Amino acid sequence: MEKDGAGQKDGAGRRDGRGGRCRMGEIGEISEIGEDNKSLRRLKETVLSRTTSKHYRVLIMLNKLVNSLRKHEGQKSPHGVVEQDVETRRSDLTDGDVVRRTDLKAPKLPWGANWRASTWFITLVVTMGTSTDILTYAIVVPVLPFRLQDMGYHNVSALTSWLLLAYSMGIVISTPFIAWFFHKHLYRRGPLVVAILVLEGALVLFMLAKPYWVMVLSRFLQGAAGAVIWTVGFALICENVDEKNMGRQIGFAMSGLSIGQTIAPPIGGALYHKLGWHAPFIFCIIICTVDLVLRLLVVEGSDLRKYEQKRQALELDSVHTTMSNGQAKTSSVVKGHLAHLTTAEKGKLAGVELSPLQIIVKLASSTRGVASLLVLFLDSMIVGALEPTLPLRVQGVWHKESDFVGLVYLAAAAPAFFAGPIIGALADKYGAEFLMFPSLIFSLPFMPLLLLKKSLAGFIVTFAFATLFPSCALAPTGLEVAMVARNIEGISEIHQFAAMNIAFAVSIAVGTVVGGQMYDHLPNGWTAVCWFCFGLTAFAIPFPFLFTGNKSLYQRLVHKNQNQDKVLEEATGDLINEREIHGEERLMNASETLSGQTIVDNMNNNPHPKNEGETAQQS
Repeated sequence: MEKDGAGQKDGAGRRDGRGGRCRMGEIGEISEIGEDNKSLRRLKETVLSRTTSKHYRVLIMLNKLVNSLRKHEGQKSPHGVVEQDVETRRSDLTDGDVVRRTDLKAPKLPWGANWRASTWFITLVVTMGTSTDILTYAIVVPVLPFRLQDMGYHNVSALTSWLLLAYSMGIVISTPFIAWFFHKHLYRRGPLVVAILVLEGALVLFMLAKPYWVMVLSRFLQGAAGAVIWTVGFALICENVDEKNMGRQIGFAMSGLSIGQTIAPPIGGALYHKLGWHAPFIFCIIICTVDLVLRLLVVEGSDLRKYEQKRQALELDSVHTTMSNGQAKTSSVVKGHLAHLTTAEKGKLAGVELSPLQIIVKLASSTRGVASLLVLFLDSMIVGALEPTLPLRVQGVWHKESDFVGLVYLAAAAPAFFAGPIIGALADKYGAEFLMFPSLIFSLPFMPLLLLKKSLAGFIVTFAFATLFPSCALAPTGLEVAMVARNIEGISEIHQFAAMNIAFAVSIAVGTVVGGQMYDHLPNGWTAVCWFCFGLTAFAIPFPFLFTGNKSLYQRLVHKNQNQDKVLEEATGDLINEREIHGEERLMNASETLSGQTIVDNMNNNPHPKNEGETAQQS
């Protein structure tokens, strides 16, 4: 056996690309193929797609077999011909000679790949997904108390809260597994499709359920299906959007929350009032079908990269070998495909694998990420506290039915729908810290104003502002957690959005239970709920001020004061130095003046000195 720097060479003179021997079985299979043109071509393309500069003898044998087969069959030369210099033996190559790999037929992209993988289409799909999830969740909120009353249940507010809690528990329990699995296995479209099918099944189960526990089970499944869009879906946006526009696109996607909240209550109330219990669910199933079609059309950026890499691998100039100092050197012209890898893909290539406990520790170590999650948690708790109690408040004070309660939700959620993308774009340009903190401040006075009883119109306007400003504070949280994920090794966007999803689900669950129990068991239940929401808002205000953004408002303020103090100190020091210099000059001038005056006085007192010595002495 002979050895050289490039690898090992067996008795047949064959060598592989890894410095070891070529497998003789492959050469034997090539020789035994005979006249089977298709099989030979497939085998050749397989070898060519994996070859490096050290596979020349295999290529030579394949080329001879293909050429002899073509001569025998009288066929034209198709793609896959080993072009220039492939039959050149290594011993014949001199310094500077280049051997190029074959130019096979490039794979075709899927139909409509450009627009199906575009930023705006992916954002549209995720926005539709969040809208569908919230629609199916919220469409029963205004009608569920009336449905439970018709079924003969008591303590309706508490039972409604437990059903909403089941949805949240589905999210909390399923999200960690979803984040772990799909960070490790980079599938995106598949889980989104499966999730919408599970959601449709849960809707059918809830629509037909009679026992209360079956209703709870269906809501749990619905929450598990919704967890996919809020983790995998938002991670899909971050993986396919430029960082400079990420806040805008996440803002659009999160506006799906407002879309669902806007259309669900009025549609649910009207359909239930006119057509009965099944009508809202049939409507949701139709919407889910449209959502399913959109999810099936998605082409991920990673899929496009695979097609591009295959195309470049088959280009004539994509891989070439140059002889230098007797050694074959292979270079690749792959055009920057690593520059567009997602955070999860980069972590996978780097071999960074964290345990669940390490992930939690990493997430908790970022004050910026934790602050965003706390703001999300507290604001979502407000939403949860109002959801089971607002329909009962409107019914008890103004004697309105479920269809009118839906209109109240519509008036409140419509402004938040338009605010989401605007807030996201502003967060991209100026920073989330300049938006979250003022939004929480502005939302404070509207919580106690929800106690109004005299004017229904005034109550609706107040409720609209009480939901608008918290929504403005929530919109940049997605951008914040995505930015944090890109700065922590081993953490991807899917981890941060999973934490965000869990925070949202737990806060909704806690809010619904606390709000429902307060309304049912306290003498002034609605008053307690309003002041509870006020306290949560006030508690959330310090977090964006202290920790949000690359440079928080607190850091900017302290840094500005330090700069001002430094400038003032420097100015004061310069002034003191200037005064000291001027003071010394004045003192010297005064001293000189005083000395001169003393001499003149002495001369006046003694106009005829006896001699020069006396004059000098007097001086």
